[in-house]
Amino acid sequence: MSIYWDSAIVALDGTVVVIVIVAAGALVAKYNILDKHGAESLGKVILNLLLPALLFTEMIKSLDIAKFDEFGILLFFCTGKSYLVHVFLGIAVGWILAKLSKAGKNMSRLIMTCIAFQDTTAIPLIFAQVLGSGSVTSDDKHFQTNAVGYVLIYTVFVTVYKWSVAYGMLKPVFEHGDANLEVNYSLEHPKEIGMMGSPNSSFIPIVPVKKDWIWTIKKIMNPPIYATLFSIPLALIPYLKEYVFCGSGAVLTNNVFAALSTMGSTVSPLICILLGSKLSKGYPATATISNLHLSMILIGKEIIMPLFGLLLAGTFYHYDLIDRVLCISILIIYAGPTSLQLLMICTAHQNQVDNISKLYMIMYATAALPMALWTMAFLILLY
Repeated sequence: MSIYWDSAIVALDGTVVVIVIVAAGALVAKYNILDKHGAESLGKVILNLLLPALLFTEMIKSLDIAKFDEFGILLFFCTGKSYLVHVFLGIAVGWILAKLSKAGKNMSRLIMTCIAFQDTTAIPLIFAQVLGSGSVTSDDKHFQTNAVGYVLIYTVFVTVYKWSVAYGMLKPVFEHGDANLEVNYSLEHPKEIGMMGSPNSSFIPIVPVKKDWIWTIKKIMNPPIYATLFSIPLALIPYLKEYVFCGSGAVLTNNVFAALSTMGSTVSPLICILLGSKLSKGYPATATISNLHLSMILIGKEIIMPLFGLLLAGTFYHYDLIDRVLCISILIIYAGPTSLQLLMICTAHQNQVDNISKLYMIMYATAALPMALWTMAFLILLY
């Protein structure tokens, strides 16, 4: 078989895996097997137990003090100037597209943020696992383990940027005439409004609650990050990995560590199940984002930004600064859809929640196909 055919099969395999699992989530939600409260509880289990277990075990297995230079390169991509360049480019692309579509201030911020910040967990994680089992990547030993580890490390450290830069960008701002409209509505409906603005409004509250830097740090420091920070020094202590955690004769390898690994292996499918359950409900009727603005976000996120990722990661790979597995891992993240954490940020601000929900409905229902095409292109170029 040619590299083109092999790459197409592997990319389509990843797409089919995502679509089937998401569709299963939509079905169980449609028939009320997984209701709203069950989905919320499952989300909490993933965040507080399963994802920390996955991050802890993958960090222990992936980090090696003998390969600390590779870890440093990865940190450069997700915490250093490289990721800031990516965010800057995403914001710049979003700003241009917002201007072309004549978006208002709040909508412009939403467009810029959705293009600049990508998902780094659900879909990229599944693609990393599927690529590792394909024939195209067979020349790279331990592709799956290394790629999954790279994606997870990237996920943890990029979260800091999401809850600082993205959090600041998605704060609601007054636009011309907004204040008078809110005040007039509040005078006409004093019992319904209280002090916090109309319940269906996308404008900011009359008395905004200011969140200080301690609140922001608390939002950043969640169980997955705690698990990661705890695992990094353990993974880098000589012989601890080999004799305690995951070596062939390690004390915990077939009991405690095996249990944590088993729990962690459920994260990717369960996240897609939750995504499917949300998509089954459709988007809120109160969403005001236009089809034009949705198109701008899809073009910027699914077409323009992967090109920037290819240029950046491809340059590093060309000059042997990163290996092929790390390059592919970065590229599939750059080709991924908008980060789901932006919904949490919008909810914290009580701003653009309905609009971003509609965006997720459309983007995640269509993201698998462009990701498959980009993945096929990446494999052809690098293999």
